Amino acid sequence: MAEINETINNSTPRVKLKMIRLKTYPNNWTDLRVEINRICEELSVSSSELKEVNLNHWQDIEEKIWKKFSNDRNSRWIWETLRNPTYGFYIDFPKLRLAELVDHSEQVWFLLDETVNEKTKFWIYEGFIEPFSKVIWESGHFDEILIVSKKLEWLISYNHHDILVGTEKKIAQLQQLESKIKAGNWR
Repeated sequence: MAEINETINNSTPRVKLKMIRLKTYPNNWTDLRVEINRICEELSVSSSELKEVNLNHWQDIEEKIWKKFSNDRNSRWIWETLRNPTYGFYIDFPKLRLAELVDHSEQVWFLLDETVNEKTKFWIYEGFIEPFSKVIWESGHFDEILIVSKKLEWLISYNHHDILVGTEKKIAQLQQLESKIKAGNWR
């Protein structure tokens, strides 16, 4: 960082400005990608904890997820086309504790929905639930969040209607969570 002192008529400095270098991003980066990157930097989330999936691999990952969990590959919202069995319920975002729904040591995929050129685009990240939860809490720039087992054993979706939906191995856990919330036993 460089400091600049401006003087007027050899008097004491009147204005002291700090120059900072702003990180620039490629022109093809969308607002969501820039925001997630910025938040990771601010929170000191390393790439070993959370990183964007290589752009050469995202399409294969997305196809595997839709093939396993959706009845319609071209659906805009996967939560509308999930294969059974599923379970879902309404939950306010402030009550959502994603870190309590996924094993902390399991590396998973995170898909964040953004509209790009009037089409749905999922940006895919991989990492661990705790750093992802911290980052997503700071971001309000998504329509749908998908958290997916890399073994394709389960999927969790949280959408812009505040509906949390889980498949297969997450159903019992979501039912327990809903019971805790209804009983007032959820912080």
